[in-house]
Amino acid sequence: MSISLEGRTAIVTGGGTGLGLGYAQTLAEAGAAVAVTGRRQEPLDECVEAIEKSGGKALAITCDQRSREQVEAAVQAVVDWQGKVDILVNNAGIYPPGPMIAVEEEQWLDVMDTNVNGPFRFSQICARIMAQHNWGRIINILSPSAILGFVMVGAYGTSKGALGSMTRIMAAEFGPMGITVNSLTPGVSATETFVGLYSEAGVDLMAKGLPLGRACENEDTTAALLLLASEEGGYITGSNVCIDGGMTNTFKLG
Repeated sequence: MSISLEGRTAIVTGGGTGLGLGYAQTLAEAGAAVAVTGRRQEPLDECVEAIEKSGGKALAITCDQRSREQVEAAVQAVVDWQGKVDILVNNAGIYPPGPMIAVEEEQWLDVMDTNVNGPFRFSQICARIMAQHNWGRIINILSPSAILGFVMVGAYGTSKGALGSMTRIMAAEFGPMGITVNSLTPGVSATETFVGLYSEAGVDLMAKGLPLGRACENEDTTAALLLLASEEGGYITGSNVCIDGGMTNTFKLG
């Protein structure tokens, strides 16, 4: 099955680096016009340049999703650019490691504002636009830590658990408006952030412990992302697709 997103407009938050960069490129290759948002302009510009070199349409928008004002301005810029928003990928998030007993309240609140309130802001504003056309796709990026009790990621895991709950609630409320809301859960990924925290050797060690024995690559997420973003995935909502090499739903003995 070949999926086309010709005529669709997408927003990928945190689309300048890591898996978000891959999501943006995947949607653009399928024909969507893609706006990428993030706090740093340089990686966003590089993403846009790469997409345009491949013949796609892209727009870079600097946006701190902790600010309602900036999110509203970013979405309006996309509407001014393409006239609508069809697809939203809530990928942006921060990942400060640390034990629950030691995390500072200021840091905890910053994680929640970025990882929970940010997707809420983008989703609410975009859903109001999608509802006007009775068509929309919202895809939230989770983590196995939203489901499993991992140590040292208390704030991050809690925020992703909340985002999972938000996904199901929005799916129930937005369905009558023609909007589906789902989530993707990639597992151990050799992104710049993950490697920076755990080192290449640490990421490799974690990946080798998975049933499939390797880290998640951008290509592994392509099929699921495109399905959830497309017309073909229109009867899937409130679901979570784990692309984690078996991390969440299996347990290896020995």
